[in-house]
Amino acid sequence: MVSARPLLLVLSFMGIGLSAEGLVAQTPISGKVTDTKGLALPGANVFVEGTYDGSTSDTAGAFSFTAYDQGRYPLVVSFLGYEPWRDTVVLEGSPLYVEVQLKEEFNELNAVVISAGAFEASDEGKSVVFKPLDIVTTAGAAGDIFGALGTLPGAQQVGNEEGLFVRGGAGYETKTIIDGLTVQNPFFSQVPDVPSRGRFSPFLFKGTVFSSGGYSAQYGQALSSAIVLNTSDFPTGSASGLSLSPIFAGGFTQKVWDKTAFSIGLNYTNVALNNAVIPQRVDFTKPFEGLGGNLTFVQKTSQTGLFKVYATYNYATTGIRFPNPVDSLPGFDFSLDNGNLYVNASWKEILGENWTILASASVSDNDDAILIAGVDNSRADRSGQGRIMLTNQLLKKVKLRFGGEYNYQRFESRFGIFGLDQSFDAAVNEHFGAAFLESEFFLSKNLAGRLGVRSEYSKALGDFNLAPRASLAYKTGKNSQINLAYGQFYQTPRAQFIAFGEADLTYEKASHYIANWQWLTDKRTFRIEGYYKPYRDLVLQSPLDTLTGAISYSSDGDGYAGGVELFYRDKTSINNGDFWISYSWIDTRRRFLDYPESVRPDFASEHLLSLVYKHYIPSLRSQLGLTYSYQSPRPFHDPREDAFMTGRTPAWNNLSLNWSYLTNIRGHFTVVFASVGNILGFDQVFNYRFFQPTGAPVFNYAYNLPPDEVIEVPQVPPARRTFFVGMFVSFQHADKPKNTAPPSRQSQPASPPKADAP
Repeated sequence: MVSARPLLLVLSFMGIGLSAEGLVAQTPISGKVTDTKGLALPGANVFVEGTYDGSTSDTAGAFSFTAYDQGRYPLVVSFLGYEPWRDTVVLEGSPLYVEVQLKEEFNELNAVVISAGAFEASDEGKSVVFKPLDIVTTAGAAGDIFGALGTLPGAQQVGNEEGLFVRGGAGYETKTIIDGLTVQNPFFSQVPDVPSRGRFSPFLFKGTVFSSGGYSAQYGQALSSAIVLNTSDFPTGSASGLSLSPIFAGGFTQKVWDKTAFSIGLNYTNVALNNAVIPQRVDFTKPFEGLGGNLTFVQKTSQTGLFKVYATYNYATTGIRFPNPVDSLPGFDFSLDNGNLYVNASWKEILGENWTILASASVSDNDDAILIAGVDNSRADRSGQGRIMLTNQLLKKVKLRFGGEYNYQRFESRFGIFGLDQSFDAAVNEHFGAAFLESEFFLSKNLAGRLGVRSEYSKALGDFNLAPRASLAYKTGKNSQINLAYGQFYQTPRAQFIAFGEADLTYEKASHYIANWQWLTDKRTFRIEGYYKPYRDLVLQSPLDTLTGAISYSSDGDGYAGGVELFYRDKTSINNGDFWISYSWIDTRRRFLDYPESVRPDFASEHLLSLVYKHYIPSLRSQLGLTYSYQSPRPFHDPREDAFMTGRTPAWNNLSLNWSYLTNIRGHFTVVFASVGNILGFDQVFNYRFFQPTGAPVFNYAYNLPPDEVIEVPQVPPARRTFFVGMFVSFQHADKPKNTAPPSRQSQPASPPKADAP
């Protein structure tokens, strides 16, 4: 929650994803990749899973590389449009030669992929954009899933607000979904003016699907975007790891048996030293301190069945003193104590020849004890969810999925002044149910479609909705295709609004119209996408009644967002280099919350640009990462003006650098990591606050105030630059299972990077 905190968990993230023994043995691996007709497959991806070691096949289908680890490891070969090949090899220094034949797979959409609005990075599709190591090695992302997604088109992180802001939508309009279940609190609790980050390690997941619009009917309750995460399946072997830095210490151990795997991890954070060394522009009365732990349990219930449990608990505390804008008046204190528990369990099984079942459940408990200038602003959010989905491969070219879910949520908030026998408490209980039906089908090898419908019921609103969804993809060439998508998306207003305005509120609604063209090969991706998204029934807040202090809410808000996005990624033009460029133009207006008229919201820049570059140096076993981000000026309301939201912040610029070095310490695999955020020291302003000479805040409905009656205070990051250095050490165990490959009909774990693009 302080300037260094966005980097704290990078090493522990890498600890979950990397495992290796001492870098002693060197095993030459070579071979050839062909199709079932014996024709060479150039550009096939060949790698030793769980390491940096790998290569690609040449024009004759031949490949060769050196593996620097020892022991039993899965060797994986994959190629666009073909079923992946996988086998266990023993790395002990003796040369290995492997001949592999790959089988073309129609059901993996080798001809055409439905992708309008979605960036997929998983083993279940071929439009791969991000893998876990992509996330932790993206400079500026600090190992955070949301930070890395912020470099993709349409996505924007706003430092003074929680969430991922997508295509002109507010942060709460993006939902995080794990194994089909919506996560109530995916971010660490927000501290004013301190950027928040996600709670979950990218290495927990075998795939990341970022849908910036038009997503599947399986999911709902997200007006703008869905981030779909699927937890990893059975791990490859036992291991332990230790992460150390001046502000963070953590460790984990993982034990794998024949059909059972269990892991547990602990971490402790205290940024007092960081705050003492790096100049802070915020007065921390209590530097951030946190203690957390997690555990996972995986059980093979049959040849094709898998039961998984993931649980995590974190406790954190911090305190900040904000100076009063009036120098002669005392400042005010903000303190936060947060406890968060999240448990997710899922079971997947193949039934008969054509049926698959996925059942999942989760519980979440988040408590924020917040004091602001002696005023109790505490809140609690508790939820329980259950979901079941059945999938049937009706025909080779037709797949049907359907299911339902139930969610219970209780939200409590308190507003009370200590010393006075007076408080204002509010609570809401929500019982929410949904059902969905969806079909994916091929009309020809070049034409695929997806049709679905979703219906939801909210007891708090006392209302149903019905949301149709449709997508179409047409292949225009060997590596190119056109995609279209349409859908209606509903979201229940946030609980704090329902608690005060239940009788006047209904679902917020957005319609998505999306079209894109993409060109995709194993090494390059180019994509251009346009969209239009009208909103209606947004929550609108009445001005504060100065006599009664009352605020009322209605569903009278509206708005729209539209724009064009470009994305290009290249992993071949620069030897050992990998880079991507994304640009977004966003035209958006909305009237919601306390906005008196329809304007560009204060969180939405018109232009977004991200340039990401990574360079791997094999001889040094190192990788350098560089990220430049630009956001055009954002609007804010200046009460000295006679119109609403006419002010503009400075443009946002950020250049971040990171470096990772792979070595060994006494035979144990080790990563040394260092990073610098905003290395050039750009002046960065989130927004502005305005106060009266008495120190009282000025609200949005104030206009044309004399300049001498307004005090302007910029919202800026806690530190101009961020620095982090640390290390991770892996202790590989010798009791790896004899065959780590999952059943052939299960989805495979996500691929690590090749040697030329970690």
